[in-house]
Amino acid sequence: MIPGAGDAGTLLTCLFASKGFRQSADRSALRRNRQTVQSLASRGLGYSRPPLRKRQKRPVDPDTVGGQAKPRLEYGSDAPSSQLQQPLRDEDPEIWRVYDAIRNTPGAVALLGEVIRDTLDQIYDGQWTGRWDYRQLNKTEKTHVGTLIQINVQKALGLVDGERLDYKIAGVEVDCKWSMSMGGWEIPQEMYCNWGPQIALVIWGNDYTSRWAAGLVRTEESYLRPVGKQRDKKRRLNEAGLSRIIWLQPGGDLVPNTLLRLSAEQRARILGSQSGQACVNSLFYEVQGQLVDRATVLTAAMQADSLKRVRDARKHLRAYGIVIFGHYAPHPDLATRLGLPRPELGSFVSARLVPADVNWPDAKIEIQGGHWRLAEEGDPVATAPELPEQGREKQLPVIAVP
Repeated sequence: MIPGAGDAGTLLTCLFASKGFRQSADRSALRRNRQTVQSLASRGLGYSRPPLRKRQKRPVDPDTVGGQAKPRLEYGSDAPSSQLQQPLRDEDPEIWRVYDAIRNTPGAVALLGEVIRDTLDQIYDGQWTGRWDYRQLNKTEKTHVGTLIQINVQKALGLVDGERLDYKIAGVEVDCKWSMSMGGWEIPQEMYCNWGPQIALVIWGNDYTSRWAAGLVRTEESYLRPVGKQRDKKRRLNEAGLSRIIWLQPGGDLVPNTLLRLSAEQRARILGSQSGQACVNSLFYEVQGQLVDRATVLTAAMQADSLKRVRDARKHLRAYGIVIFGHYAPHPDLATRLGLPRPELGSFVSARLVPADVNWPDAKIEIQGGHWRLAEEGDPVATAPELPEQGREKQLPVIAVP
């Protein structure tokens, strides 16, 4: 039976026999036979290996054409603490039990911000679509963001399924609600009428201001706006309802969307090439001194082996004096000593270096026996040093097998 073909092995064998296929020592003939197997099997004959995704044409930059405006620029909850009317602990012990369970879990609140960033990158799918902007999504994809947030929050925090709502936290049913606009959470009828007031984990994020927020609220009917014309009778929180939110994070920094923060002219210079390698080279040439995350690299390269393009970019940019620090030792320490942002897991930072005098008073690092500093305007271009290998890039010793 042909590996991976499942029950189609016998059928493929018959097809081979009828077409005169035979075993051959000739490599080209074997390759042609293998390609025929994959072609036939991928048409529904049980071949289990998925086809490679085709790279799409890079989308149009929304800032260069008229059309959909950016969502409103918001930065988090702007209500002063003196105006908040959060329930007391003895007034609603369940919601405070959920609050304490999340707050007392180390790193749980920070994970919510990471989930937002990862989910937006997931829906952009930049490696295959080239998208980086929420406005480039279609209507169905925008609707799907909330579902992905709910799923990814559950995975990140290790929450169990609820019986009626999304989760059960500290024994209490909790539903997850997402919105790109502060206060825009849609509360369904079963959360304020059918089952009585329920607890909602409300999450908000804005990719254009790189901000996010999350809190807990009891969906009492008196804290909801009147029913609109929607058939599903979903309602939003009114001003009193917004003041009842117990904030886990009233406003935190979201990992920035690098391409979204650039000007349309810069993006055109970075993404204008047909070569994925050239786009990655331009990315680290244009964006120096800032952290560049993995999703940005994937979007620029639009290739299956996008991260390999970073390693090659180090070689190509040395002639321009530019180095690219990664997230494995000793690169983060070298970047920090130069005053650059410290690359964390999955991020990079590039900078132009020039030789430094031994008595240079400001930050400098030693590489290959020489001293290097950040280039200043007017410094002549010098070929950059070759950075030391990172911990994960070092080759393991070859062990002879007897």
